[in-house]
Amino acid sequence: MKKKGIGIISLILIIIIAIVAGIKIKQNHDENAVQEIQPVKVSSKTVPTFFFHGWGSSWHAEDTMAQAIKRAGATNTIVRVNVNKKGHARLIGKIKKNAKNPLVEVNFSDNKLTNSQYNGQYANAYDSTGARYVKNAIDLVRNKYHYSKINIVAHSMGNLEVASYIKLNAGKKNFPQIDHLVAMAGSSYGWTLCDGIIGICGWGGISLNAAANDPRIKATAAITMYDMPHVGAWGYFDKGTADERYQNKKQIAEQRTKEYGAGKFAKAGGCFEYPAR
Repeated sequence: MKKKGIGIISLILIIIIAIVAGIKIKQNHDENAVQEIQPVKVSSKTVPTFFFHGWGSSWHAEDTMAQAIKRAGATNTIVRVNVNKKGHARLIGKIKKNAKNPLVEVNFSDNKLTNSQYNGQYANAYDSTGARYVKNAIDLVRNKYHYSKINIVAHSMGNLEVASYIKLNAGKKNFPQIDHLVAMAGSSYGWTLCDGIIGICGWGGISLNAAANDPRIKATAAITMYDMPHVGAWGYFDKGTADERYQNKKQIAEQRTKEYGAGKFAKAGGCFEYPAR
């Protein structure tokens, strides 16, 4: 009887071990299994999509996204338009007749609008220059390939330039029909001294600091795409030498000392006179 009982117990243990092993094998298989992606039918309308980059950036910021779209089979054509500081637009590449959802990567040489500011006010630069850069890039492609409809994707400062372009040109003859407009991290330069503050893109951290020190701000929303203190210390994309970063910090420190002694502070772009009028 004892041998029979031991045999039964052993059999039960073997069954339990087999079940546990089977469950474990299935779990490992499920965890390592590659999800089957169903193909998505993409419209092949010949409507170009223009990509506009943000402050201090370039067409490189758009290229990863554009290449991913191409690998997904949603387009077979990527071209670039470079707009120099005088506003002259030049097309790099060619859109063929069989182009499927062509993508246009727009590059602004004047990517900080530093040559167009009026007393440090970026808002004037958007209307005076940024909108013109956008218009020249779009008109170049439309005049060459006769598109009546376009799509627009803009990031950060690119949204402000696009908004100015639309504001100044909508309703005019030959203004294109914009099928889709995607705004990513649309910046809000300067904040309104009222009940709330919105910080978008790199301004998210700045907005939080302002709200922590200003009791007039009752509500705060921050959407931040990158670490602003890190950018301040290391530069965009961690570029620049250690000496260049040191010289930048030194210049900022000297500016603070100068402003403290004079009792007058230099304003950055988008700042309002205080008290606000």
